[in-house]
Amino acid sequence: MQITYFFRKPQPGYHSIERVFNLVIKNLPVSVQPRIYKLKNGEKGILSRIRALWEVRKNKGPINHITGDISYVALALPKKGLVITFHDLESLERNSAWRNVFLKWLWIKWPAKRAQKVTVISEHTKQKLIECTGIAEDKVVVIPNPLPEGFTYTPKEFDEEEPEILAIGTKYNKNLGGTIQALEGLNCRLAIIGKLTVEQKQLLEEKRIKYQNFVGISDEEMITRYKECDILCFPSFFEGFGMPIIEAQAIGRPVITSDYGAMKEVAGEGALLVEPENIEDIKERLIKIINNSEMRFTLIARGRLNARVYETGIVGDAYGTVYEECMT
Repeated sequence: MQITYFFRKPQPGYHSIERVFNLVIKNLPVSVQPRIYKLKNGEKGILSRIRALWEVRKNKGPINHITGDISYVALALPKKGLVITFHDLESLERNSAWRNVFLKWLWIKWPAKRAQKVTVISEHTKQKLIECTGIAEDKVVVIPNPLPEGFTYTPKEFDEEEPEILAIGTKYNKNLGGTIQALEGLNCRLAIIGKLTVEQKQLLEEKRIKYQNFVGISDEEMITRYKECDILCFPSFFEGFGMPIIEAQAIGRPVITSDYGAMKEVAGEGALLVEPENIEDIKERLIKIINNSEMRFTLIARGRLNARVYETGIVGDAYGTVYEECMT
């Protein structure tokens, strides 16, 4: 089977989709022959997107897979053999009303109706997609993101005197402010991945939190940060998936995350769940993990078991099955 993968035009700072599918492509069944096409247009403006439609039309294959972010190019591809992956519908809901309607039709409804198969990365996204488009449930297949390479179980003695809490991401939805407030009065260190705002720095100083900030680090250093931490605190307001949950579980660290949507689904039984708006709820879960070694052991064991579901070979085989169904 020859599969043409369509990627958005390469841009600085935008590489999450590319990382996911480069890993998927590496682990596809041997029967799949991948071909990658990266758009030269389509990043901004009407004319650029019209040129992108012409590009994909000229470069289509027997089976075409739109990997994300450029789902509108489905309008230039035949329905037979068309696969589209939707990673996240949450962000579209936070645009202005008119823009939201426009994006839903061009980026979600029309492409989803046109595709032969649609894949999503969580059951949460599947239900949102069906609600938004009205497409048949059996057309949508849940295939999670694969666990990146290098995330292997690495035991660490828990620092009971001054545990290190890992917080990944500084954008609004990551709820770093909630984590900072929850740590007030606790003898912990905070490791933050991502560029801090002035307001976040002020809050850290106000709450007298010991912290380190890591910006623009390599993949290897990111793995090191997981290995050095004692707990991952990831109480986001919304996520399309929540890969840090799986990464921490695979390394062997207790996880705190939100009792909401994809995060709750992705975490399985390997995390303590919180209401992200409730600071006391986050603090209470942190204290439970810090003070209870048996709970830590249980969370780590369950998390490692849960992370196996996201192994690259399993994810690659799942995509292979989708392509086979497109051939029938």
